[in-house]
Formats: sequence, structure tokens, C-alpha cells
Amino acid sequence: MFRRVIAWLSVIFAIAAVAGGLGFYKYNEIQVAIAAAQATPEPVEAVVSVRAREGKWSTSTRAIGSVVALRQVEIKNEIAGVISEIGFTSGAVVEKGALIVKFDTRQEEAALAASEADARLAKLTLDRREGLRGSAAFSPQELDRSREEFAAATARALNLQVVVEKKRIVAPFRARVGITNWQPGAFLDAGTLIVTLQGTDDDAYVDFSLPQDAAAAIRPGSTVNMSGAVVPGHETTASVIAEDNSADGSNRSVRFRAVAKGLGERLRPGTFVDVTVRTSEPRAAIMVPLAAVRRSPNGQHVFVLVDEQGKLRARERPVQTGAVEGDEIAVDKGLAAGELVAASGSFKLRDGLLVDIGETPAAPAAVGVN
Repeated sequence: MFRRVIAWLSVIFAIAAVAGGLGFYKYNEIQVAIAAAQATPEPVEAVVSVRAREGKWSTSTRAIGSVVALRQVEIKNEIAGVISEIGFTSGAVVEKGALIVKFDTRQEEAALAASEADARLAKLTLDRREGLRGSAAFSPQELDRSREEFAAATARALNLQVVVEKKRIVAPFRARVGITNWQPGAFLDAGTLIVTLQGTDDDAYVDFSLPQDAAAAIRPGSTVNMSGAVVPGHETTASVIAEDNSADGSNRSVRFRAVAKGLGERLRPGTFVDVTVRTSEPRAAIMVPLAAVRRSPNGQHVFVLVDEQGKLRARERPVQTGAVEGDEIAVDKGLAAGELVAASGSFKLRDGLLVDIGETPAAPAAVGVN
């Protein structure tokens, strides 16, 4: 019996020794891991930071505008005829009064010469009969007939002169001509399109349409912003000068015309520009870069960079946003002016993460957005 107890005690002591050895080994392993963790620096993410600033924003809407030349015309012939001369090159700039096209006028010029001869003869006859006043050969009836014959001959000559002038078409203003395939010798029926002229003025029109709700806020004299491929890298303004007298019956939109000062050469007629129209008065708001606002299933938020024990940490802050102004967005609620927020690189952050921004920028002065 005593031997059996000794055997069991030996087994128990052996098991305890093995368990103690394993526990001591695991303890040492945990201590090594803790020491390694303490020696490893806390993860840091580098971001670009900005300070929220006070600004102004207003509601706006966008539309596609079409560029229109201040002066443009389609050149068509009023009288049918054969082209005898073309006075322009496709795409060239012509001055006011420059020849566009001349039609064959030999027949009209011959008839004009005959009519002018008849008018001169009628004038001689009239002068002779005027000279017979007071003599026995004077006849008032013959004088009246001569006077009317002279007037009729003069009118016939004037009519043919007008026909000759109509067959010579000149530029009504300085303009750039379009492309044409007409050549001398071609016969054109009356009303044939010969070429189009687009005026080369310093300014240009921009036509755009707005829904009837947004159109109620726009009047002649209002200013709109323009941008797009035709104004690369720039945003410029145009002044509304006219609105249509009725809304479009198909989509209930209202057409407006604005004039872009000094952009006549840069804006090619027929091209488009993006038009941004403000539809409310500006009001105060906190402005931050678009990159600072993140979106999640719980809504919008920004990462505010807070100094905690001498280190900057990202703290998630829910916000409510408003309109977009260029590359900034208005924050209605959740943020105060001067707070430091993460902008570029904010997608890498999570709440409580250590942040490196280099040198902390100073808060700028409040700037309004007009």
C-alpha cells in the first residue's frame, strides 16, 4: 500500500514538474513578446492637414452652354446664276466689304448699258422740250410725256443696277468664313447656301438653359461662372444680358444669353462650356477640402487631428455638409473654424491612429467665397 502511494505521488510530482516547466516557458515567451511590442514604435500615417476656415457658399446649378458669335450670317444668293468669281479661301478672315462671290452679270450689264442710253436720250428730249417753253412749237402734253419717259428709263436702269449689285456679294462685317466646295462655273439656284460667316469680335455669346425653378433666380445682369475644355485650367465669368420670353414647351426650361468679355478669340462658335449659376445668396459656412470628407454607412465624417500628450491622433467626427465650391465643400455642422483636419491621405486613417503631418500649419484668415 505504501509503495502504491509513493508511485502515485511520483506521478503527480512529475506532472506538476512538466506543467510548471511549460508555464515558465510560456511566461518567458509572453514577456519577450511584451518587450518586443514595447520596443516596436506605434504605427504612424502621414497625411496632409489643413485648418477649417470660415467662408461663404450658396446653392448653385450647372448647365451646358453653347458658344455663339456676336455676329454670324449665312451667305445665300438672292438671284440664280453662274459663279464667275470667288473672293475668299475657306477658313480665312475677310474684312468688311471684301468680295465673297460674284455671279456672271454680262447679260444684266448689257441690258443696263442699253437702259442708261435710253435714259440719256430721254433726258435730251426732255431738255429740248423744256427749251421750247414760250414758243409756238411748245406743247405741254409733249413735255409731260418726255418727263415720264425719262423717269421710266431711269427706273429701268436703276432696276438693272440693283440686279447687278445683288449678283456681287460682299462681307457685311469682319469675319472668318467657313468651308465651301463651290467653284467658279457652278450654277446656283436662288437661296443656295454659299458659306457661313462668324464675326471675329473680342466678345462672344454663351447660350444656356435652366429649369424653370432655377431660372427664377436669374435676371439680366446676373453673373455666371464658366469652365470646360474650351477654357482649359481656367474659370471665368460671363454676364447675363437676355432671357427668353417663354419657357420651352417640351422640358419647361428657360433659355438665357450671357456675354463673355474678351473671350471672342478663345471660344469657338458652336463649342460648349460648363456654366455654373448661383441660385441663392451666399451665407456663412465652414470650408474644408473635398478630400477631407469621408463617407461611410453611418454618414459623412472628417478626421480631426487632436494633440494628445504631445502626439497628434486622428479622431473621427460626424459632419453635415452643404454645397461644393470648386475644390472645397461647406460643412454646416460638426466642425469649427481653426480645427485641424486631415485632407489628402485621410482615407488611410481610423479613429485613434497616430498621425504625422510634419509642421502644423497656422490657421489662415477667414476668406469669403463670392
